[in-house]
Amino acid sequence: MKILIAFGLLFSTQLYAEELIVSHYKCTHKDNTLKREVIITHNYPGCQVNYIKIDETGSKTSKVVWAAQNSTNYCDNKGFDFVEKKLQEKYGWVCVDKKNM
Repeated sequence: MKILIAFGLLFSTQLYAEELIVSHYKCTHKDNTLKREVIITHNYPGCQVNYIKIDETGSKTSKVVWAAQNSTNYCDNKGFDFVEKKLQEKYGWVCVDKKNM
């Protein structure tokens, strides 16, 4: 009986795992009508990075750009590099992590 309970707990924790947003970057461009968001979410033991484009009409498109099943560091590194090197340095966006202010 104890083995059955332990087995059930082991496999049910994935069903009830909470998503934890660890970073939520909100980015604006010089004309201020376009917006971008990058959300890094941990779903222990995995993670994902969502990229959201918001156009001048407020219409949103969202895409998972990176995901991992057994690592959270992977998404943290990929998401941070994407924001810092691509959005800010390459394209001139100004991004603020609203989650970690």
